[in-house]
Amino acid sequence: MEPSLPFDQGTLTIVSEISSPAILLESGIHCTRKGHYVEGMIYFTRARERLSADQMDFAAALDAFIQSHARYLQAQEALHTTSRHFVEADTEQQTQLVALEKLLLTLREEADRAPMPHTIVQPTKDSWEYQSPQSLQLPSADSNFEQPSLLHSFPKDCDILPALYFTCFGRFEVRRLGQSIRLCSSRSGQSILRYLVAQPGHRATSDTLQTLLWPEEEPEASQNKLHLAISALRRSLNHGCTCKSGCGYIVCKNQVYHLNPTAVVQTDLDEFLQCYQAGRRTNEERIDFYERACRLYTGPFLPEDRYADWSFLQREQLSRAYLAMCRVLSDHYLKIKQYEDASKWATAILQENHCDEWAYRQLMLIYAAQGCRSEALQQYQRCQFLLWEELGVHPSPETAHVFQSILAHEPPSYQEYSENTAKVQRRYSPS
Repeated sequence: MEPSLPFDQGTLTIVSEISSPAILLESGIHCTRKGHYVEGMIYFTRARERLSADQMDFAAALDAFIQSHARYLQAQEALHTTSRHFVEADTEQQTQLVALEKLLLTLREEADRAPMPHTIVQPTKDSWEYQSPQSLQLPSADSNFEQPSLLHSFPKDCDILPALYFTCFGRFEVRRLGQSIRLCSSRSGQSILRYLVAQPGHRATSDTLQTLLWPEEEPEASQNKLHLAISALRRSLNHGCTCKSGCGYIVCKNQVYHLNPTAVVQTDLDEFLQCYQAGRRTNEERIDFYERACRLYTGPFLPEDRYADWSFLQREQLSRAYLAMCRVLSDHYLKIKQYEDASKWATAILQENHCDEWAYRQLMLIYAAQGCRSEALQQYQRCQFLLWEELGVHPSPETAHVFQSILAHEPPSYQEYSENTAKVQRRYSPS
């Protein structure tokens, strides 16, 4: 039999499921001889699980090797840590030496320029008086900016408009009375609507929209394109509604476009943020709020604008909030030993960011707590593979510690894991 190649997860899983202990043992020895230790340990663990009661001599030999390998990894980690500290200390020393050489050069130059001993130099006012630059005085956040009062800026005789519900996560959609609205064919019009929905107050100036969509156009040309895009967007949103002139879902006042404030506008974004903030303010209902928020997150924020500069920061902030809530949920369910729910939220993290080491450690702990040791080790293998493929790095000391503990038949408890994680983070955090 030809053993698995390094990081060949599919072959490793298939061979592990159908092979006898002898074939698994042979594959493990082959991988270890080649230096593919993680794959070798998974083969050995699978072989150990398939031994019968009358093969305890083999089991004892496998346990002894696996435990010795755990000690080997610990020694290797200590060596790497010592080497890293030495390199850091050597670099620091060389840096300080260069600083001393520069200081010496400065002292020599000052000595060459020094006046004769009988000469007294009188300091001038400019040489000691500190002048505070006006450029450092930052204006307040609301200076030179006056927000319009929306509720009093538009006609009060507009017809009542049905509420709109906007879906921003996963894919953009507009619904009215439970039915999806078919938007205009104008891509610019659709982009304008997504931008308005994402902004506080659902408004944007004409200049902002022109710069956003047609930055290279002359003002007159871009203004004409904006009017055409707004007109197409307004028709698609107002379709099926009777609106007086100047009313409807898109209104304009003083060169500022708005979603009409007289219409009820709901978004999954607003609901997501409300649940997130509510969960942060309470302990008793935090899990309920976070689960409601995470169920709304069906994919990245406004994927249609994935490459637009204006949406990047907001998308990243929302992703970080989602991942933070998933961690809380997975940690909560692991703590109370509801492993299926704990696994669900850890897996959700990897769907959002498949290089998230925390999620891999969590899954390793979940599998180990259920007695699925080889599955726990395979999570480490996947983590190792993806980190190297995507980022060119190896798993962190925290992840390696969990892997070594599972290898040594000593998976950390929830409390031990939390304490060790805090220690390792303090140890390796930059000073």
